[in-house]
Amino acid sequence: MTLFRLLLICLVLLVASLTATTLALFVRGSQEYLVTQLASHGQDTATSFGLSLSPVLAGDDWVLAESMVDAIFDRGDFASLTLEGGGRRLERVAGTPPEVAPAWFRQWVTVQVPPRVTEINAGWRLVATLTVTVNPQPAILHLYRVTRHALMVALVVALLAIVSGAWILRWILAPLKSAQAQAEGLRRRRFIRQHKLPLLTELRALTLTMNRMVENSEQQYRHQCKRIEQLQRASFIDAETGLGNGQRGRDRLDQMLNDRELEYGVLVQVHLSGLEQLEHQLGLAAQQPLIQGVSELMRQQLARLPLARLYRMGQADFWILLPGVEAPDWAASGEQLTAALNQQVTLAGATRVVLAQQPFHFGQSVTEVEQQLHLQLQRRLSGAAEVPEAEVERADLSVQRARLARLLERVPRLLLQPVVGPQGQPLYYEVLARFFDGQCWRAPASVVVLAQRLERDQQVDLLVLEALLAQVKQQPLAATLAVNLTAASLLSAQCAPRLGRVGKQLKAFGASLAVEIPEQALLEHPDGVRFAVEQLLQQGIPVWLDHVTPAGVAELETLPVTGIKLDPGYSRHLNQQGSYESLLPLMVTAAHARGVLVVAEQVEEAEVAERLWGHQVDGLQGFALTKPRPFTEVSAADRSDS
Repeated sequence: MTLFRLLLICLVLLVASLTATTLALFVRGSQEYLVTQLASHGQDTATSFGLSLSPVLAGDDWVLAESMVDAIFDRGDFASLTLEGGGRRLERVAGTPPEVAPAWFRQWVTVQVPPRVTEINAGWRLVATLTVTVNPQPAILHLYRVTRHALMVALVVALLAIVSGAWILRWILAPLKSAQAQAEGLRRRRFIRQHKLPLLTELRALTLTMNRMVENSEQQYRHQCKRIEQLQRASFIDAETGLGNGQRGRDRLDQMLNDRELEYGVLVQVHLSGLEQLEHQLGLAAQQPLIQGVSELMRQQLARLPLARLYRMGQADFWILLPGVEAPDWAASGEQLTAALNQQVTLAGATRVVLAQQPFHFGQSVTEVEQQLHLQLQRRLSGAAEVPEAEVERADLSVQRARLARLLERVPRLLLQPVVGPQGQPLYYEVLARFFDGQCWRAPASVVVLAQRLERDQQVDLLVLEALLAQVKQQPLAATLAVNLTAASLLSAQCAPRLGRVGKQLKAFGASLAVEIPEQALLEHPDGVRFAVEQLLQQGIPVWLDHVTPAGVAELETLPVTGIKLDPGYSRHLNQQGSYESLLPLMVTAAHARGVLVVAEQVEEAEVAERLWGHQVDGLQGFALTKPRPFTEVSAADRSDS
């Protein structure tokens, strides 16, 4: 219950009690006044009428006396009138009047006037006794009408008092509501200030305090993000091009080689020949525009390739990491990139560009892949043909479409891997899909890359959602299930309504839906992703930001996500003293300052898990805790626990 509602209820009770008390006192006072007046009227009538009858009854003229009694009684002021004496008796009793007060009012307000008796004397002789009983019904009817009118007036006044009081309460409590909005804004990464200060001293002090708190929180958050950015740039960013440096490139390759959800990929090295001659002819300053131009050109070319990563490994060398891509799929893009780069470097005065490529797969070491790539580059530089393993044929679109059709024609197999909280409880389960290519079940990375290249990634997401819904219907599971969304699905207009419908269907079976979105989609389409996240939250679907780096942490100020999953590099390379260990606590602190949960994924060693818990992360995911399990096993375990 809100403070405004509580105070309003108290105000209503106070006004109602005052109104009821005042009305009751008014009715009781009027009742006593009427009883007094009626009694006085009855006594006066009995006395004066008795004096009028005295000479008549002294002459024993009962006919005239009866006429006088009828004249007085017919006025309707009396319930009964009795004249008794000399063995004679005249009695008149009034009937029910045509209009009386309601029965409940007559029972609540009783007006009872005792009969008034007077003796009629003729000299010293008693000739008769007159008994007068006043009729209370007209008085009760009058009191009822007055009471009803007073009640109407009292209700109007009470209503006006309540409305006025509510308006005054709302005006007084407005600063408190604004302070609540400020506190909620801090939780949601929004820094709200109250520019209009209230008049009341206490509320003014509260408003000033909240404004200072918001300013301090914003400064702390921005300072934290600035420190993270500075440390990231010093550790992982090439100052000249803004690309990841050699350390970051090798760490990323190591992470991909150990990622169980990524079976294979291609590593491409781009070498610029002739930079020494360019430096000798035009000086060192001539290299910088060329390097920056080459970097920008490669960025543009690689934007069409999903999940592609670009790093500057040395003065004249770049790496292109293509996870989930097979060598034939890269061949055409490699030829286009080589031609575009050769044209640019030739115009700038360099000699040529040489591209060497080396496929890699899960389980290899960085040293092994790098040595093989170096041999390929040396062969290219010497003009020799590539080794047979590197010789590939171009795969045209029809071949790629046929391969994707085989992967999507069968319902994917679903595995669940929990994100484990500090107490060992699952925060939620991530849904991992496996696709059958006709021979074996494939991890999703290569399928998603192929689908994105053919612009059918939404179909992959829909297939996983349908499989999840069918699986939950078959094996109900009371848990939160998180699916990974591609950027195309997230940015589509049908995303939120479709996921909302799936979420409602899952709730009918005890499960709830969550989604994980890649950080890369946020960095490439910030406005579209923010809008999509807000739409999903309106549907009651929590959103997690996946593969988060310091660049993603900086976006938490305006992105209302439930939590973030750190880039696997922070789990893989936490044992390396230096940059990762320095960045991790800063990222966790910055996220917690915004009320965002932090999860570390791909945790493969128990020692790393202990160190991550020491950094106050909210959850861990990886083989060090539990491996992915089939849906049926998780469902059975859930039912047995419950």
